[in-house]
Amino acid sequence: MIRPVFFKLLTLQILLIAFSCKKEQPVAQTTTPTTRYVNLSHLDRLYQTVKLASNGADVGTVAIYSEAPDYHLVTDTDEGFTCIDDVARAALLMLREPDLATNKDTQTKLRTMTEFVLQLQADNGYFYNFLWPDRTINKTFQTSVAQANFWSWRALWLLSEAYPYYQKADATLAGRMQTAIQKLTANMIRDFGNKPKEYNFVQGIQVPKWLPFGSGTDQAAIMLISLANLYQQTPNPDVLNLIELLGDGILAMQYGDAGKYPYGAILSFDNSWHAYASDQSYALLRVGKALNKPTWIAAAKREIDNFYPYLIQLGFLESFTVQQPGTEVKPIKSSQVSQIAYGIRPMVWAALEAFDQTKDARYADLAGQLASWFLGKNVANTPMYDQASGRGYDGIISSNQINRNSGAESTIESLWAFQRLEQYPEAVKALEKYK
Repeated sequence: MIRPVFFKLLTLQILLIAFSCKKEQPVAQTTTPTTRYVNLSHLDRLYQTVKLASNGADVGTVAIYSEAPDYHLVTDTDEGFTCIDDVARAALLMLREPDLATNKDTQTKLRTMTEFVLQLQADNGYFYNFLWPDRTINKTFQTSVAQANFWSWRALWLLSEAYPYYQKADATLAGRMQTAIQKLTANMIRDFGNKPKEYNFVQGIQVPKWLPFGSGTDQAAIMLISLANLYQQTPNPDVLNLIELLGDGILAMQYGDAGKYPYGAILSFDNSWHAYASDQSYALLRVGKALNKPTWIAAAKREIDNFYPYLIQLGFLESFTVQQPGTEVKPIKSSQVSQIAYGIRPMVWAALEAFDQTKDARYADLAGQLASWFLGKNVANTPMYDQASGRGYDGIISSNQINRNSGAESTIESLWAFQRLEQYPEAVKALEKYK
């Protein structure tokens, strides 16, 4: 979750709009490296199974907070101790583990975390997010209500990607997953599929009005990935129409190019960009390939080729806002910190997807350079992932201070980055060069 202490200063509006507790290939079918960067030890510490108070169902959970120096687990008094935002991502990690076919523990974790997600679907078709320590569902706090928000899209991401696996492994569970998918998808088509393609202007920046919260490309990217999974499994014209609306909305938020600020960046919401949840280019590449959308692929490459190197040159950024008083886009303000794993992993994935599609070695090199952030090539000159323990640290606060807590999101996002990187020897080699 994006909830280190220093994020408590965010306004309620931003929490509601952009809060988040994140196409990998359908399953990871690559040779496991002799020495892995991925270490699941800390994630195992965060994981536990519990029985829901309502019906006694056994579900897998992942603790949202783990505080240094002893890394004890901590509950948030407003939200709870675990959430879909983290559990769905952890389950996707399990789905991609190379030993899934033979490792019973991996299979069990995937099964129980999938059950957690299913159990948190509300009668309205959307999903609640958090579970209280007494094993009851938090149905009232603003980051947990069942609505069209990050946690519902993450639920769909997991269900849509795990569904083919369970069609073979557990047909009964697959049937329940399909029912949940259909309820949520019907909501999405109803709530977003018929919105007119209209625009607002924010500080002179033209932004779409038909994405989540109007112009939320961060959420739209996760929706895009999930809906494309469904469309590939069962073609549906309404789903395709929504996919195209979302993709067009994401493209409408791209500004600049190789020689013009902000160098092909895809804005996150209104006139702002933030690093966390910036899966837009990854989504455009993956879905663009699947549905033969060359303009989507070109837009993703424009951001990867120009904006990512710009960020690297600056030592990365947390966020910035822009304006367009005339014909040119100009910066208003920017912030370098705090930097978190959730802001780096999406770029690693996008660069790797570009390499996968093009076989252009510069993308493997870029992925390795981006991933070196985790190993100390950052403004704090401090590793943000500990390979020995599997901990992903919660953020860079300044050039001389990091948050050494290791909660679910930081750990999972770090593991996600390395899990996918390990599928490409060229990228691993580049990482070794840059770290």
